[in-house]
Amino acid sequence: MILRTLSLPIMVLFCVGNLYAAEPGLLTDKNISSVEERRILVSIEDEYAKLDVQESKIKTREMQLKTLEAEVDKKIAAMQQLRNELVILLDRKEETEGERIAELSKIYEKMNPQKAATLIKELDDQLAVDLLLGIKKKTAGKILDNLDAETATELSKAFTEIPVKNNSGT
Repeated sequence: MILRTLSLPIMVLFCVGNLYAAEPGLLTDKNISSVEERRILVSIEDEYAKLDVQESKIKTREMQLKTLEAEVDKKIAAMQQLRNELVILLDRKEETEGERIAELSKIYEKMNPQKAATLIKELDDQLAVDLLLGIKKKTAGKILDNLDAETATELSKAFTEIPVKNNSGT
């Protein structure tokens, strides 16, 4: 039924193409009886040549894409490794800073409260709070008592706030 609806040139093209694909040497000058068949055969050969070129280009492009994909995968793995190393370094840094702040807190704890208050007033608020957190409450109270009211209030407010760590890397 489908064959009835196809036009004669398309059927010839289909049949000749199948013959050529099955056995390329089958279609020779001896087997071609008309100029029309010759024209169709040349057209089919041109199409096969174009398809071969296209297939070759596609295969080349696929190889390039696979190579690029492998490179991207390597770079992602390297970046992940660097990220992991950075996280480890940041953890070590925080740990070391915590140890140093604890040591510094002990030093401030042993100081005269008035002298400690003078020094703490000049520090960054977060560092001052961290130091006060490491000092005994009674000594921290004496140090805050020796600060001016505004600084003592700011540090007291900061003292009550709980910092939130941002794990997104920003």
